[in-house]
Amino acid sequence: MKKLGTAMFIAAAAAGFLGAGAGMGAADVPVTVAPVVAPGEPDPSGTGSSSALVDVIKSLSTMSAGTGTTPDA
Repeated sequence: MKKLGTAMFIAAAAAGFLGAGAGMGAADVPVTVAPVVAPGEPDPSGTGSSSALVDVIKSLSTMSAGTGTTPDA
């Protein structure tokens, strides 16, 4: 009888742990994830080529409008 009581106690404890874990897993807590980037570090979302391309296009558009610096020939 003692073994049965011990088994029932263990089963009840396990059910409690599973119930608590299921409750935490089902909790609807909004989570936002933002990358942490130190100043001067590269963009973690890619190789940086997309931002470099935007910079090149902006510089080309200002040069063609005549408001930017002219390249040395």
